[in-house]
Amino acid sequence: MALAAGLGMLALRTINLCIRAYAAQSFFLACVALTIGLSDSHTFMVGLIILAVKGFLIPWYLLRVIEEVQIKHDTDPFVPYPVALLVGVVLVVLSYVVMEPLLATRQAAAGGFGLALAMMQLGLWLMVTRRKAITQTIGVLVVENGVFAAILSMSTKIPIVIELGLIFDLMIAVIIMGLLIFRMRSTFMSISTSNLTRLKG
Repeated sequence: MALAAGLGMLALRTINLCIRAYAAQSFFLACVALTIGLSDSHTFMVGLIILAVKGFLIPWYLLRVIEEVQIKHDTDPFVPYPVALLVGVVLVVLSYVVMEPLLATRQAAAGGFGLALAMMQLGLWLMVTRRKAITQTIGVLVVENGVFAAILSMSTKIPIVIELGLIFDLMIAVIIMGLLIFRMRSTFMSISTSNLTRLKG
């Protein structure tokens, strides 16, 4: 489901659906953390935090942002949608191929690391292929989901203090990006990052 959501973001032209795909991806990771957390209270609490913040709060905030700036579609991407999706599939396959040597020793961890690496690459690729600042923000969030998936693969016990710090930093970054998007909209009447080239001295 997490990979399907990541690949879906590369193919979706509607920003609203991209945000919902990110929410679905975060919901899946939160459910994994909650399942693991049945034997560890700290991980269970982390799962609840991920579900609340990344599954609901951040998507709600991003939906409000696009409603305020009145941008519904991410048109004119740097890379055509079919090509972006095809490259995304290749990146997913390569991620699991890279992790294949671990299958003989730690099969479960290798699968988790393969998923994490694939999600991070899909997030970075989404940032590269799109012009809209809001979609690039979603790419950053997908990369962060990949990092969280890697943490889940490395350990079944996640220190709640560390995760709270990461979540706090993530929320601050999203809020700042939202304010930047509002500023870009009022200045350029667009949220395309291509307009930022005008600021060069």
